[in-house]
Amino acid sequence: MMNKQQAYEFLKEIYHEIIINMNTQRIPHYFSDTYIQVTDGVHTNRDEFINHIKTLKTIVQSIQVSPFFDFLFDQDKQTATLRYHVNVHKKNGDSGDIEVIAIFELNDYQIVRCNELTFPLNKNESFQNIGTINKQ
Repeated sequence: MMNKQQAYEFLKEIYHEIIINMNTQRIPHYFSDTYIQVTDGVHTNRDEFINHIKTLKTIVQSIQVSPFFDFLFDQDKQTATLRYHVNVHKKNGDSGDIEVIAIFELNDYQIVRCNELTFPLNKNESFQNIGTINKQ
């Protein structure tokens, strides 16, 4: 069972490895094989999440994640709630910021579930589905 500091460091590491570095090889290490994610109402399993990151790699030049503005952790339930911004630079030259609120369910140093809401902070419509884009 993780305490708040361990959960914070664990999630920070995941964001660096998976979101910033877009390292799909590390996803099975961090995400349960029964992983479920719901982002803006779109349900995905772990394989679909891997495809989402692979799709991002084809269209995104770089991703930067702000420090967590909010980090709440329920040690008994092993759930973490985060709020942060993501800055995305696409290969086509577009860039934009997205606010993210995510709730993670953790078990034995893996993410079991993520419920996530995203909100583009710029008027650029090409960032509306950046949290769910998936070309299979």
